[in-house]
Amino acid sequence: MPTEKSPQPRAPAVGDDPREATTDVQPPDGKVRFRHLDEAVIEADRCVQCGSCVAACPSDSIGIADSDRRPTLVKMCTGCSRCWDTCPRAGLRYERLPTLDGADPETVDGGIGPIEDGYAASAAADVAGAQHGGVVTALLAALLESPDGIDGAVVATEATDGTGLAEPALATTPAEVQEYAGTLFTQPLQLAALEELLADADLPADPSLALVGTPCVIEGVTALDRSPYRDDRFDESRPLDHVDLTVALTCTQALDDEGLEHVLSREYGLDPDDVAGLDLVGQGIRIDLTDGGDERAPLGDFRGAILDGCLECADATGGTADLTVGTVGSAQGESTVLVRTERGAAAFDRAEASLDARPLEALAPVEQLAQWNADRAREATARDIDPEGDLWIPYSAHREAYDDTDRAPVAFNPARVHQYEEWC
Repeated sequence: MPTEKSPQPRAPAVGDDPREATTDVQPPDGKVRFRHLDEAVIEADRCVQCGSCVAACPSDSIGIADSDRRPTLVKMCTGCSRCWDTCPRAGLRYERLPTLDGADPETVDGGIGPIEDGYAASAAADVAGAQHGGVVTALLAALLESPDGIDGAVVATEATDGTGLAEPALATTPAEVQEYAGTLFTQPLQLAALEELLADADLPADPSLALVGTPCVIEGVTALDRSPYRDDRFDESRPLDHVDLTVALTCTQALDDEGLEHVLSREYGLDPDDVAGLDLVGQGIRIDLTDGGDERAPLGDFRGAILDGCLECADATGGTADLTVGTVGSAQGESTVLVRTERGAAAFDRAEASLDARPLEALAPVEQLAQWNADRAREATARDIDPEGDLWIPYSAHREAYDDTDRAPVAFNPARVHQYEEWC
C-alpha cells in the first residue's frame, strides 16, 4: 500500500461512480443557524449522533461535547444553514436521496431501496472477534490489499477509556481491520472525527477511503456528496471528498451511553466498570463481564437506552449506501449483503475471493424488516415521510410539524446561552 504523502494519482479504487452534484433541486430560503438545530433536534433529544452536522460545517464551528457526546458550537456560527440541511432529523428529507439517482419511490417508501444483487456471505477464512461471518472485515481487508482498492477504512472500535462506548478508527492495513472487528451498540461519531483521523494517518495526498456506518451516517455522506451548493460552500478539499465507498450496517436503533449505563444498573446491577463489552447473539445481547463471565439479555431490556431519534428512522437497510450488510435474511454465521451501486458492485467483485458468497434465496425477510421499521417511523415522525417530496425541509415547515408534539423544539441549554449571545 502506498504510504508516502507526496502527491500521486488516486487509484480508481472501488469504481468511479458517476454521481454528480444534484442541480434539479435548490436549497430552501432563509438563514438557519446552529441554534435552530440545537433547539429542534439536540435539546429535543432527537439527535442520532451521526455527526453529519460537524462534517457539513464549512467553518468548523461545530464540535462534539465531551460531557454528553452531542453536537455543540465551538466557535462562531456563520448561519450558512448547512448543519440544518444535512441533519436527517431536521432539514434533510433523507428518504428522497435514493430517488435522486432514479430509484423507484415505491422501493424506497417502506422498501429496501435500490439493489443490483443480494448475497448471503461469510469470510472465506476465520476472522477472530468478528460476528455474523466477518463479511465487512474480510471485504475491507481484501480492498486494502488490492492495488485498485482503498487506502483506508473508517470503522468503529471500543474506546480505550473503559467506558465501553464506540469510537471511530481508521484502518490502513488488513491487520488493523481485523483488530477492529466486532459489534458495538453506540454511535462512534466517525463523521465528526474524520478530519482528525486523516490528519493523524500516514496516507497518500489523495487517499481513497471506505466508510462503514449506520444508515443515518451514510445519509449524511450522501447528502453532502450530492449537494448542489457544495462547491460554493467549500473552497478546499474536505475529508468526505476522499470517501469512495460507503457500507451501511442494517440498523433499527443505536443506544445512548447514559441510557445504557442506567439500563445496566437497573436491570442487572452492573456498573460500567463491570462490563467488558456487548455482543449481539441471536435475538438478544450478551453482556461480557470484566471477571470473565457473561449475562444474557433480551433486546427488550435495552429499550430505555435507545436514542429517541432512532425511532423516527425509516431507513433500516441503508438505501443510500453502495453496500448494505446485515443479519436479517441469511443463515446463522452469514451476513446478508445488498449491492446497490456500481461502486458497490466493483468492491464486492474485488473482494469476492475472500468471501464465501451465494445468491440470496429471498429478499422477503429484509423487506419485512424494512416495512416494520418504516411503519414505526411513520408513527413516531411528525413530518410526512415522502420519497417524492422536496429534498430540504425549511425550518418553518419543520417547526409547524413538530410544535404541537412531545418532540417540539426546546429552548437551548441555558449553559450555552452566553455562547449564542456572543457568537450568534
